[in-house]
Amino acid sequence: MRRIIVWMIFVGAFMETSAQKVTVSRDIDIKGNYSYDILADIGGNIIFYHDKPGEHTFDIYDQNFRYIQTIVPQLGNRQISPAGIVTMDSSFHYYYTFIQNGELHYKAIAFDRYVTVVDSFTFAVVDKKELMTRPGFIYSEDKTKVLFFNPGDKGMYLRLVNNLNFETYYEGMLSIPGIQLKSEFRKILLTNDGKIYIITHRESYWDKKESRFFQLIEVRSPAEYSVRRMFPKSDDITHLKCLYDENNRKIALAGLTSYDDESIITGYLGVSLDFQSMDQETELKTHRFSAQFISDVTGKKKGKVKGIPDIRLADMILREDGGVILFTETVREFVRRSQIMTPGQFGSFPSRGYMDYYHEDVLVLATYPNGDEHWRQTLFKKQFSQDDEGAYSSFFLFRTPSRLRLIYNDEISQHNTVSEYVLDPLGNYERKSVLSTEYQNLRLRFTVAQQMGASTLLIPSEKSSRINLVKIEYP
Repeated sequence: MRRIIVWMIFVGAFMETSAQKVTVSRDIDIKGNYSYDILADIGGNIIFYHDKPGEHTFDIYDQNFRYIQTIVPQLGNRQISPAGIVTMDSSFHYYYTFIQNGELHYKAIAFDRYVTVVDSFTFAVVDKKELMTRPGFIYSEDKTKVLFFNPGDKGMYLRLVNNLNFETYYEGMLSIPGIQLKSEFRKILLTNDGKIYIITHRESYWDKKESRFFQLIEVRSPAEYSVRRMFPKSDDITHLKCLYDENNRKIALAGLTSYDDESIITGYLGVSLDFQSMDQETELKTHRFSAQFISDVTGKKKGKVKGIPDIRLADMILREDGGVILFTETVREFVRRSQIMTPGQFGSFPSRGYMDYYHEDVLVLATYPNGDEHWRQTLFKKQFSQDDEGAYSSFFLFRTPSRLRLIYNDEISQHNTVSEYVLDPLGNYERKSVLSTEYQNLRLRFTVAQQMGASTLLIPSEKSSRINLVKIEYP
């Protein structure tokens, strides 16, 4: 699930373009932050969280972005490690860990809309030697459950907690014979009813056939689990994403496939699986791109190339019928100058040379729940930037019940046009202009944007150590 990056306070400017209302906030200084987060609409308030060295600060604003106050809560230990924040209607739950006397403490605090402590609970104290890795953290779609997980050499330590009252459902070490849950771990999902699904993959350099197998593990408790083995119909799965479909109660998989060279994509898969009806070994239906399609996408003569190079699986979306929509993007990076004899800051040398980043066409692939292809579409875009790690490139998917909006910067500069592709359920699309950033001095980061309801989009604009928030409201 995407994490939101930043809310800025105090409305600074307004623009109207193509019937959309665009609001730009004033600057916020994030210099020195490890990270930052925004908790939107906590009982009508907006709370901006700063994670700084030895300091955790919450700025509170009302729904009109007027500053109320700043709270620095006493967390009991300055060397804490934030695990995650779960927002509720009128409160939020802040989970963190810290080490004291060789023990790892798990703690949660419930704050109200004014960051006043409502409840505080230490729900675990574990010998640090038993858990050598930092815990991962996820929560269910309905926010009733949270899961801490630590993949390790002995297995995966699991702690499932009720997010409403902080009581622990269970804790313990999940160990499965023949599966290395640390080195083979790929994905983990937590459902609303408390089931955990883990996907593992065993890499094999000696046995190519063996490397094509995945395991799907359903966990009901550390001592109660079931395993299914999955393998693609052809080629190898080189990119994989997964989601749990709560409406249809299935695991949805999206992936790209290759043969021999992982950088050359030969096909894809998109399928929804009912764990209970799966065989012990399940063949995943994949689709190979035709020679004509590869030629159309790459612009090369048919038969000259065996696949599509430099594409990645950028996102996936669940359809109401249980089908899957994959969004792939062409991404290329080039070093334009060697780092040799190029001193960096403080007399050091940069680990990489100067980089050129290209983020180009988006290939959209839609499947039925059984994995059959429904439609495919190619959306053309060209984005080029230098030395920014591609932070302002790529796109954001804005979702409504009847349409998908793929929104992106036409070019990477402070003065450019923001455009969108609007897709219907059958893959038909139209391209529109959303707004112009000319004379606004904005650098929009669409990959970390956040959708607020059915008609509002928040996008951080980041320059050096300052951020503006841009809000787009569709009519």
